[in-house]
Amino acid sequence: MKNIFSRTFKVSIWLIFISGLLANQSAFPQSKAPIQIGENSRSIISGNQTRQYLLYIPAEYEGKTPLPLVLLFHGTGGSSKAVMELTELRKVAEIKKFIIAAPDGIYSYLGGNSWNADLDPAGVNDVEFIKDLVREVSSKVTIDKQRIYAAGFSAGARISSRLACDLSKTIAAVGAVAGLKFPGNCSPARPVPVITFFGTEDRINTGGEVFASAWAENNDCKKDPKTIKISNDVNQMTYVECKNNAEVVIYRINGGGHIWPDSPMSDHWEKMGIWRAKEINKEINATNLIWGFFESHPMP
Repeated sequence: MKNIFSRTFKVSIWLIFISGLLANQSAFPQSKAPIQIGENSRSIISGNQTRQYLLYIPAEYEGKTPLPLVLLFHGTGGSSKAVMELTELRKVAEIKKFIIAAPDGIYSYLGGNSWNADLDPAGVNDVEFIKDLVREVSSKVTIDKQRIYAAGFSAGARISSRLACDLSKTIAAVGAVAGLKFPGNCSPARPVPVITFFGTEDRINTGGEVFASAWAENNDCKKDPKTIKISNDVNQMTYVECKNNAEVVIYRINGGGHIWPDSPMSDHWEKMGIWRAKEINKEINATNLIWGFFESHPMP
C-alpha cells in the first residue's frame, strides 16, 4: 500500500510540476492575422469551443508547393509550446520543409489538460477537433494531403493512436513516444504505419510492446518482428511484410523511463526525479527517427 501511495504521489507531483512550469505557455490570444513564416499562435472554433494551436511554417515555404503536415501532441499537463521544446521538431521542419500544427488539449485528466483518447462521452470530442484543425490549416497553407502525420508524447501518443484508429484515411502514419495504444474499439479503415518508443522502466504508460503487436496484427504483418541491437540499452524491433507497407517499428529502451529519447529538456526533468528512468537515453533521437519514418510512409 505504501508503494502504491508513493507512486500515485509522485505522478501527482509530476503533473503539478509540469502544469506550473508551463502555465504561462498555453494561453494564446485569438488572432485572425495572416499566417507568417515561423511560429503562429492561432485559434479555431470546434464543438462550440475556442481551441488554441501553434502553427509553424518553415522559412522556405512559398505557398505553391504542397508541404507535409505533422500534427504534434503534448502530454498531460503540457502545452503546444512545451512539446515544441521537448521534441525540437521545428529544427527538423526547417531542414526537411514540413509544417507543424501543435494543438492544446483541454480534456481534464489527473488534474491536467489532456486529450480524450478514450472517447469519454462526457468529454470534449478531440477527434472532431483534429478534423476541424486539419481543414482549417489546409485552408490557410498548402498541404500535401498524402503526407499528414500524427506524433505525440505520453497522452499525446495516446491521442495519436486514437487518430490512427478513427482518421486512418487522413493520417498517413503515426509516431508514438511513451504512450502507444490500440483501443478495444479501434477499427482503422486501412493499415496504418506506426513507429513507437518505450522504456522498460516507464511506470506511467505501460504495454508499448503489446500494443505494437496489436497494430502489427491489424496491419497484417509477418508475426515475428526482426530485432536489431542498436546499443547496450536499445533494441529495434520491426514488423515487416505488412499490407500496404504499413510496417510497425518499435524502439525498446532498456532501463528507460517516461521520456522522449534525446530531448534537450530531459536532463533537467531527470534531475527533478519525475521520469522514473535510470538514465536519459541519448543513443537514439526520437524526433529524427520519427520524421525519417514519416518520409518513408506517405498515404498509399
